[in-house]
Amino acid sequence: MSSSSGKVRFSDRIVYCLARLVIGAAARVPQWLGYRVAAGLGRLWFRFDGRRRRYAVKFLQAAYPDLSEREHLRLGSCATASLFMVPLDMARLTRLLGRGRSIGDVVKCDETAPLLLALPKPFLVVTAHLGSWEVGAVWLAELLGGAHGIARLTKNPLLNDWMLGTRQQSGLRVHSRRGGLRGMARGMEEGYVGLQIIDQNQRLRGVYAPFFGKLASCERSAMSLALRKGYPVIVAAVLRRGYRFEFELVVNETFHPEVTGDKQADLLAAVTRANQALEKLIRSAPEQYLWIHDRYRTQPAVVEGGAIPAGGAKGEEDALSGEE
Repeated sequence: MSSSSGKVRFSDRIVYCLARLVIGAAARVPQWLGYRVAAGLGRLWFRFDGRRRRYAVKFLQAAYPDLSEREHLRLGSCATASLFMVPLDMARLTRLLGRGRSIGDVVKCDETAPLLLALPKPFLVVTAHLGSWEVGAVWLAELLGGAHGIARLTKNPLLNDWMLGTRQQSGLRVHSRRGGLRGMARGMEEGYVGLQIIDQNQRLRGVYAPFFGKLASCERSAMSLALRKGYPVIVAAVLRRGYRFEFELVVNETFHPEVTGDKQADLLAAVTRANQALEKLIRSAPEQYLWIHDRYRTQPAVVEGGAIPAGGAKGEEDALSGEE
């Protein structure tokens, strides 16, 4: 995407310049120092942000009901430390890509890469806010000859142009969350891989399905697209290896969402299966997951007889037909 310089505000230019300076400086900090400091700041923030700490404890109680509150707090603190390391990943990634370098040297994948390369494209890779999702998206795009993903973009057009431009050098095309499904769908129709994070609370038009034993409002568009087009779904994540810019790809499951003719039931089944695979993936590295998110904030309205809706919220038919 490109910006017209005549329409860019002066404040946007200032923010853009400052962001480039900060990212450049952060990328030059020695790994042993930068990641330790970032982790320490994350633990400190978790300790003093009571609201986010309560979100984490509530989420962890659902995922690990047998653990003590002390263990919940320990996991939440470790996970927030990992979250604070993600901006350093992004800074190093941006600098690496800006120099035209490959990211393949920092991601370990063993026999997984040949398996992914052998899969016929297009297919859909879904993940959670686990490990370093930005590194994972870029690495998969580089490995698989290009990919289309959906992400929340900044309001600064200059910053967007720069960040997305560096990622596009690796073959990753990022579409805005608003209307981005169409762009990703077009990319997949051209034979590219689709990438999407699907673990966040959906305030509008979610599919209500279990996530760690509690009903959650789940993202719908990824499974809707897979069902309509018959795309296989891969559940995977790139996990951090210690306090440094090194990672490991973990593929949890590959499945084809089943089509029975009942669109609502098929969507619910696909979302449920993806959630189950994500749960297993998160349990493999709980200290790297975004527990501070208010995952169960949106709940379905109770209908007559005390029942809850079996499938998605309003707008399901639009999603299944390809409309956002």
